[in-house]
Amino acid sequence: MKTIDKKKFIAFALFLVIVIIAFTFNGRGHFYKAELFRSGQGWGYDILKNEKVYIHQPFIPAIEGEVPFSDKRSARKTGKLVISKLMRQKSPTVTKEELERILGDEGMEGLRD
Repeated sequence: MKTIDKKKFIAFALFLVIVIIAFTFNGRGHFYKAELFRSGQGWGYDILKNEKVYIHQPFIPAIEGEVPFSDKRSARKTGKLVISKLMRQKSPTVTKEELERILGDEGMEGLRD
């Protein structure tokens, strides 16, 4: 093989390796985003994963019944909690204790057993 052909082959092989690595790492990172929406007399949220609805949550999770969030702030904070769990590769499930922690007494008013 001529020296020029070897250089072309090596350059092509390196380019191919770089492309394969780029595609591999690009697929690992997911972009999550919370979008709020009206739900009955309150609010809910969608979690989008790479611009597609991944979780649709019209009601407060961990609360019995179909109770929407009373305000945007509460829905946004809960959506952010879910995203932080997804980013850490944890279950997106939200507990009552987590809701109490992030929403405080005002956000949980009227929802306690």
